[in-house]
Amino acid sequence: MFNRYADRYEETLAGRHSGRMKNAALACLEQPLRGAVLDVGCGPGLLLATLAAKYPDLILAGLDIAPEMIRVATRRLCGRADIRLGDAESLPWAGRSFDYIFCVDSFHHYPNPQRALNEFRKVLKPNGRVILADPTAPLPIRRLLNLVVRFVRHGDARMYDKSEMTNLFGASGFEPITSCDVGSWGFVASARAF
Repeated sequence: MFNRYADRYEETLAGRHSGRMKNAALACLEQPLRGAVLDVGCGPGLLLATLAAKYPDLILAGLDIAPEMIRVATRRLCGRADIRLGDAESLPWAGRSFDYIFCVDSFHHYPNPQRALNEFRKVLKPNGRVILADPTAPLPIRRLLNLVVRFVRHGDARMYDKSEMTNLFGASGFEPITSCDVGSWGFVASARAF
């Protein structure tokens, strides 16, 4: 689905929503970034391009499952980031490679979220941090959407709330977990790997 929109993703409704989520994720940082950053579900590389401009010394990497998104991100970053095609459930990097992992507006697409978080934990350095921004909805709407998504082929798997994310993070060995709302339709959750 995302391959069709890769060249003009920022202009789509999904791209504009993702831009708001990206800004919310960046706003949750308490200090300047240092070291190595992985963007899982990097799409056309917008977050990585923002980080490259703001933090020229960062080591940047990105992963996406859509080949056209990888093509656009690679072109946008001009060799500034290690961009790879792949799946969040099987990250193609060695353990303890990254200080930060961003996952913005893509976690709800993952069919095996616990496996993805376990992979995040594996490639994070000790005390590394994951920043996850994703859409949500009030409980009755979220339940309905999670029921309907089983019958729709848009690549969505499940929409979570903050307490479900806290449980998923905890089961993968992350702590402490903090979160904040992004309006009424999204949240940013952050946790450290110890």
